[in-house]
Amino acid sequence: MSHGSPDAAEGKLDLVPLIDTVMLLLLFFVMTSKFTSEEKAISSLLPTDKGQLSTAQSKSVEEPKQVNFCIYPAGMEKGYQPSEYRDQLLRMRQPGQNIDYATFRIGAHILPNVDGKTLSRSRDAKHLQAALDEVHAFVFRALQDYETGSAERKDQIPVIIHCFSGMSWRFALLAYDAVRAYEASKQPNFKFSGDPNELTKMREVTFAPPRIRNYSSNELGNELYEIIHMK
Repeated sequence: MSHGSPDAAEGKLDLVPLIDTVMLLLLFFVMTSKFTSEEKAISSLLPTDKGQLSTAQSKSVEEPKQVNFCIYPAGMEKGYQPSEYRDQLLRMRQPGQNIDYATFRIGAHILPNVDGKTLSRSRDAKHLQAALDEVHAFVFRALQDYETGSAERKDQIPVIIHCFSGMSWRFALLAYDAVRAYEASKQPNFKFSGDPNELTKMREVTFAPPRIRNYSSNELGNELYEIIHMK
């Protein structure tokens, strides 16, 4: 009396479990891999002459042109490693607490100690307006350096707001409002009617995509390092 499947009796292997295992491994590596900007640029650095020596000078890989509006905890400076930024953050606040003071930076322009408490809880209208005016004046000075001379606002360099994810979003929204106020000053006669197609005539102002956590203790330090050292 024979036992097992007909394939086994004939000496054939069942490849279905092996294929399932390979697919699971492939999905695991795709979901857990994290590529750096240097790795993404490898394809641009590879030769395209099919193995022949190229006499032409290779072009350098350039990042997309954009204005980075960086927002991170006040008191943090360039020159530290991710683990050191993580330790600074732990000394600065306890888990669950807000970071009340931020540094705003656009290129070489820096506005330190932006008071988040005043922006969120101030009942003094004059004090609040003075804080808002200071941020708007900073943004106006910084963005003036990036004017391209084009008459079309849509041709201006895009602005991307990078706000450290451990901070309140009121800082990011304040930055966005200040950039839009600057753009409004450059288009005094433009009135948005509600037509989405009109947005194509405006300068692109966006928030950096939310960061995907890998649940390691160094992730916050890595994020701070990237934002603080961003050009």
